[in-house]
Amino acid sequence: MSLTLSPTLSPFPYAAAALAAYTKQAELIFDDAATDATLDLSGTVISGEENIIEELAKTGGLSSDSTTV
Repeated sequence: MSLTLSPTLSPFPYAAAALAAYTKQAELIFDDAATDATLDLSGTVISGEENIIEELAKTGGLSSDSTTV
């Protein structure tokens, strides 16, 4: 799983980056050409910070509907 971010995104998706680092669920990739934050889940791409945070919380066991115990 990887989270692609551009250092020039405004506003920068700090929450998504922090959650990816905290949960160790996604490798952070910084790409100047990226126009939005994207989370790649083995071929399925999720974009938008809110959607990314929701998915990382689920896979990291931090969400109330998480499958991780």
